[in-house]
Amino acid sequence: MNTGQFAADYARAPLLIPGLSLWIRQLLAIFKIEFSKALFSRCAFSCYALALLPVLIFAVAAFESLDQGEPVFESIEGAREVFGYIYSALILGAVVFLGSAAIFTTLFRGEILDRGIHYYLLTPVRREVLVTAKYLAGLACGFVLFGLCTVICFVLLYLPYGMGQLVTDLTSGIATQQLGQYLGITLLACMGYGSVFMATGLLFRNPLIAIVLIAGWEGMHFILPPALKIFSIIYYLKGLLPIPLDEGPLAVIVAPPPVWVSIFGMFGLCLLTVMGTIFLLKRLEVKYTDE
Repeated sequence: MNTGQFAADYARAPLLIPGLSLWIRQLLAIFKIEFSKALFSRCAFSCYALALLPVLIFAVAAFESLDQGEPVFESIEGAREVFGYIYSALILGAVVFLGSAAIFTTLFRGEILDRGIHYYLLTPVRREVLVTAKYLAGLACGFVLFGLCTVICFVLLYLPYGMGQLVTDLTSGIATQQLGQYLGITLLACMGYGSVFMATGLLFRNPLIAIVLIAGWEGMHFILPPALKIFSIIYYLKGLLPIPLDEGPLAVIVAPPPVWVSIFGMFGLCLLTVMGTIFLLKRLEVKYTDE
């Protein structure tokens, strides 16, 4: 594109605030690049395997029930309760957590290791735009993979009970409400964990140690005293589950936070950590010889 054509296109663009139109175009361009990289990179294959694991478990259970001629659980209510436990422990506690770590820590750390981050840093793009675009691309990738995993597992749950039961629950709103809540929790989990891991990828040269420490903290949240539970992401997410779960005899019983606290808490965490990532990126010195 020549200079005259670029100037003509720029003049026709709506200018709501000076520079805003340019920032939006830059954000969309970076988002497309980063979303494609996150969804089809080598790292994405590990996320595919994670997302496929609970699907295989539910598929095997469903087809075994069909072979036996009767569901494992006598009622769909019992099956939905078991789904809540599996979602909490496996999908939320392992798949989304580890998948978010794989996706978001490589948004910047991966390019530093590949010696390609300077291409972005040398372009006339504000660091705020770059961080926001990368974060939204990682969030979209994570929600597509893990949201689809949640939907498929939820549908497989109904397979032994027939499509008539699924249609009935969808019509009554039970299945729609619960599936909507699970998808909402998945999105909030990707938001919260993703923002933390994106900052971790810039803050630590080897983010694996930080990931292990965060995993340990999140894993022991149920035995933490109330004053410390508020610093655990999973504490806010489990408070949104449609079916309350028993965390065992060792758990410290604490009333779950209100829904609005959990939602705004995740948004606040995202805002804080994204701003922290911007701060770190503005002070980043690329020294490939040190990596």
